[in-house]
Amino acid sequence: MIVYLAGRISGDGGYRAKFADAEMALRELGHVVLNPAMLPNGLEYEAYMAIGNQMLLAADAICLLPDWQSSAGAQRERTVAMKNHKSILHYDKINVRGSI
Repeated sequence: MIVYLAGRISGDGGYRAKFADAEMALRELGHVVLNPAMLPNGLEYEAYMAIGNQMLLAADAICLLPDWQSSAGAQRERTVAMKNHKSILHYDKINVRGSI
């Protein structure tokens, strides 16, 4: 399955490590992971959102990191995922069970 990661980036100095950990865990389960935290620094917020939305549309599912509710961008991405009938996964549940 192709999985897009969504969580808080703005204002979180450790977001790259958090997203990298989630990416590695999902890859170990055999999934292809689209990670927006790998985008380069220096773009405008709406450019990041536009690129992220295209990544999300290419995915089968969105995986919400535990802090997704504190991110306006992740909330927007969840809405896009729902409107496009993507599976909604919660990372904290994947970690507990060890599978999707």
